Amino acid sequence: MITHKLIKLAEAMAEFEGWLPVSGTGDSPGAGTVSYRNHNPGNLRQSPFALGHRDGFAYFINDFVGFFALVWDLWAKANSKTSTIATGESTIKDLIYIWTADPEPIKEKYIQYIEQRTGLKRDTKLKNLIN
Repeated sequence: MITHKLIKLAEAMAEFEGWLPVSGTGDSPGAGTVSYRNHNPGNLRQSPFALGHRDGFAYFINDFVGFFALVWDLWAKANSKTSTIATGESTIKDLIYIWTADPEPIKEKYIQYIEQRTGLKRDTKLKNLIN
């Protein structure tokens, strides 16, 4: 079941992943971040809902489908139905360590952001987000 907790996690992840209309890196106005241009709020690398790949990430037909793909991916992980090592027994901390290749200090900031934004704790198991 898609729950409020799962949606809140997806929203926080989209924000941290930089799903913004302007990247702040000198791009032309409206260019946006890679996440924004690809309609991919979670910076997913693969998704059955993607149209293809560019900039190393999946891209989607629109923002709605991209956000749905992120929520679906988190739901699948919480149900242990993906080919990744994340399962329902994984914690939010485990998820972020799998999700991003950033160095540990950035991963820690990511986890802290999720905790502050959602009220979920780092040791929350993914399976508890769908109950």
